[in-house]
Amino acid sequence: MLTGSLLRLPAIKVMNMEQSRCNADAKHIRHFLDICDGNWHSCIYVRCVSCKTPGYCNGPHFLYHPDENGSPCVLPMADARMLFSRIPEPTECLSAITLEQFQSLYGLYFAKEALTDKPCPCFALLRHQEASHYHW
Repeated sequence: MLTGSLLRLPAIKVMNMEQSRCNADAKHIRHFLDICDGNWHSCIYVRCVSCKTPGYCNGPHFLYHPDENGSPCVLPMADARMLFSRIPEPTECLSAITLEQFQSLYGLYFAKEALTDKPCPCFALLRHQEASHYHW
């Protein structure tokens, strides 16, 4: 029973309440985690410093790791913040590149998959990869 004293609770980290669910679906998240062995330190951090669609993806930047075929498997940073106990930092990842460098590396892949005209390369690739997880 409290007798007039204030109850003091320890400070806790509260996640960003603007986003309450992941952008990626569960199958894609599982695929991404399998590829990187659940370790974001082995991923490449892609900085979207000149985003043409701000607010489109619930926050800039994304992680990527090549899959078994060499195709880039992406995870938006907004999702990474929710999934991992620590927020991935560019300096703690395998490498960090800009979106322009990422597009230069995978330009032919984006063209082959008809993703070059999409507003956000990360989300276009994410939706394309999610669709490939379902073969019905």
